[in-house]
Amino acid sequence: MERLIELAQQLGKRIAAHQRTALLKQAQKEVNDDSEALRLVREYQKLADKIRQLEHDQKPVEVDVKHQLADLETQIGTHPKLAELSKRQVDFVEMMQKVKTAIDNQIQLDPT
Repeated sequence: MERLIELAQQLGKRIAAHQRTALLKQAQKEVNDDSEALRLVREYQKLADKIRQLEHDQKPVEVDVKHQLADLETQIGTHPKLAELSKRQVDFVEMMQKVKTAIDNQIQLDPT
C-alpha cells in the first residue's frame, strides 16, 4: 500500500503542475484581488443562505428576494474575472473526471 500512496502523491504533484491547475489558481487569485468580484460573491452567498433558510422553515421567498438573486446572478455571470474563474473551474473538473475515469477503467471492479 505504501507504493500506492507514493504513486498517488506523484499523480497529485503532476496534477498540481498541470496548466489547467495553474490557470485555475491564477483565476482564483484574480478574483480574490478584485473587491467588486468578492462583494458580488459574498452578497450572492448571503442571499442564497437566506433563501435556503426560508425554504427550510417552509416560509415563502418574496418576489423581490428572487429578483435580487437573479440580478446578482446576472452581475456574476457578466463579471469578467468571475466568468474566467467559472471557465477554469469547468476545465479543471473535466480534467479530474478524466483522471478518475482512467483510474476506474484500470480497476474494473465487478458490479455485483
